[in-house]
Amino acid sequence: MERTDGMLLFMADTLSQSGREKLEMMYEKYKRKMYSAAKRILNDGFKAEDATQNAFVSIAKHMDKINVNDGDALEGYVIAIAKNEAYNIIRAEDKAELYDEEPIVADPFFDVNAKVFEKEVYEKIISVLRSMDDIYRAPIYLNCVMGFSVKETAKQLHRNEQTVKGQITRGKKMIINKLKEAGYEF
Repeated sequence: MERTDGMLLFMADTLSQSGREKLEMMYEKYKRKMYSAAKRILNDGFKAEDATQNAFVSIAKHMDKINVNDGDALEGYVIAIAKNEAYNIIRAEDKAELYDEEPIVADPFFDVNAKVFEKEVYEKIISVLRSMDDIYRAPIYLNCVMGFSVKETAKQLHRNEQTVKGQITRGKKMIINKLKEAGYEF
């Protein structure tokens, strides 16, 4: 993580004293978790370092809006940024590969209706998730969207692991029931 350390020094010079202190505190506290989250997505240490560095650049740009007093929310925020940066790296690589490949020929087996259906289901799931009580929404979001394990989710929410496991299971059942009510079949 030496490359990220050097970049932190450069970014810190562009901030006010309080912004620099906040950035340094966040870096020391969250750099490993951010790196781990990016590495799980990218499966490459060097790319994960790049994603972590990009995340801190993004964080530095918005340092004046960040509340470091809410540790749980802050941790989720910085990990989400690192994950997004990892996905940005994948997207950039995918675009580069498109230019390296031969022209794409239309796939006769591509089902446009299936893609439209997937998007509709996704939007419905998000709608249902937003309407759920926080007791179910938070564990499902951390586990299913953010990719945290049940143990990590329980720790983040300061809840018992078995309780979180049950809340995730019940929450998923609630989502499925709402989808069935809306006419989707499983």
